[in-house]
Amino acid sequence: MSEQIPGSWAGKDVLLARNGAADSERVTLKEVNDTGLAYTYKEGEIGDEPVFVPWSSVSWMRPLVARDNENHQEEEE
Repeated sequence: MSEQIPGSWAGKDVLLARNGAADSERVTLKEVNDTGLAYTYKEGEIGDEPVFVPWSSVSWMRPLVARDNENHQEEEE
């Protein structure tokens, strides 16, 4: 495998759950390295500034699926 997960997800929208957070967040994964990951928020809460999170702060992460988009649209209504 030429690219490792989650490195191959860079540039894609993902759900990210950080340790201690009540909910997961919809973010765009920007960069992944040995120390952690950088992302920007999908909802513009902090604008386009990247946020860095060390791996020790990440509970789980996965790519978005169609059902995530449906659930997000229902929340906005």
